Amino acid sequence: MSKLSIQKTSNQPVVTSTPVAAGNKTSSQKASGSGSKVKRSHHFFAKYRRLAAYAGVQLSQQTGLDQLPLSQRLQRRLRMQQERQQLNLERIIALSADYAPEQVGDTEVDPDWFHHYCELALNIANPSMQQLWAKILACEIAAPGQFSLKTLYMLKQMSHKEALALQQAASLCCRSSEGSGRIYFGVLRRPSLFQLLTGRGKALLNLSQYKLSYPDILSLMDTGLLHHDEIESGELAKGDSIQLSIQQQRLQCTARHNGLVLQYYKFSPLGDELLPLLNIQPQPHYLEALQQLLSNHFDVNRFRATEDGTSSSD
Repeated sequence: MSKLSIQKTSNQPVVTSTPVAAGNKTSSQKASGSGSKVKRSHHFFAKYRRLAAYAGVQLSQQTGLDQLPLSQRLQRRLRMQQERQQLNLERIIALSADYAPEQVGDTEVDPDWFHHYCELALNIANPSMQQLWAKILACEIAAPGQFSLKTLYMLKQMSHKEALALQQAASLCCRSSEGSGRIYFGVLRRPSLFQLLTGRGKALLNLSQYKLSYPDILSLMDTGLLHHDEIESGELAKGDSIQLSIQQQRLQCTARHNGLVLQYYKFSPLGDELLPLLNIQPQPHYLEALQQLLSNHFDVNRFRATEDGTSSSD
C-alpha cells in the first residue's frame, strides 16, 4: 500500500536538537505519528465508504452493515447497478450523435451486432472510454461492418491505461504501401566482414523518449493490439525504394546499400480497426528522429501529403 505524503502545517511543533535514545520517543514525535495515522485512516475510509456506496452497501457505525434483510440489500444493489448501466448506455448513445459523419450509407446496422454492442456498453463508465464507444457506434451507423464483435469484446476488456497506451502508440504509427500500421524503430544492415569486425550496422530509436515505454508495448501485445514479436522487413537492395506515411508527411526512401532491413512493431487487425477512432497528437520529434535514422542508410525525401492524396515538397 502506498504511503501518503503528509504536508507540514504552520502550527506544527518545532523539533529541538535534543538527542533521543533509541526506542524512546518524545511526546511530540508520538503525537506526530498518531496524527499521521489518523490522516491515513481518514483518507482510506473516505475511499472505502465511496466504494461501498457504489456497490450498494450501506454501512452502520455500530455493526458495519445496515440492518435490512439480506434479500432487500440484494435488491437494492441490483437496482443501483441496473440504473448505472442504463445511464452508461444512454450517455454513450447520446455522445455518438456528436460524431455523426457527413456521408452515410443506406445499409442498416446489423441488429445482432447492435444487441452485443448495447450489452457490452452497459458497463463502460469511464468518460474517455464512453467517447471511444460512441465513435464506434457513429462509424457503424455510417458504414456497417467496420468493427467486428471480436473488436468490441477486446475493447470491453481494455483498461483506461491501456487505451492511453494505444493512443500514444497511434501517434507513432507509420503506413507503408502495404497499408498496415507500423511503428518503426530500427534499421539493420546485414553483416559484411566490415560490420562483423567493427560491430557497426545497427541503429535503433528509444521509443520511450516519445512516451511509448516498453511496458506499454508489452501491454498492447497482451491485449492483441500489437503483434507479439518485433518484425523485420525483407532485405532491401541498393536502389530499392519504400514510401512511409506518417503525420500527414511522406518519406520517400531509396536504399544506398545492399542488405538493409527495417525493424518495426506491427498493429494487429484489431489495432488497425481502432486507430481511426483515436485523437492522435502529432509527434514531430519522433518524425525528425525517424528521418535522421533512415538518412544513415537511405536517401530520404520528405513531402507533405495533401488532401487529394498527392504530395508536395516540404
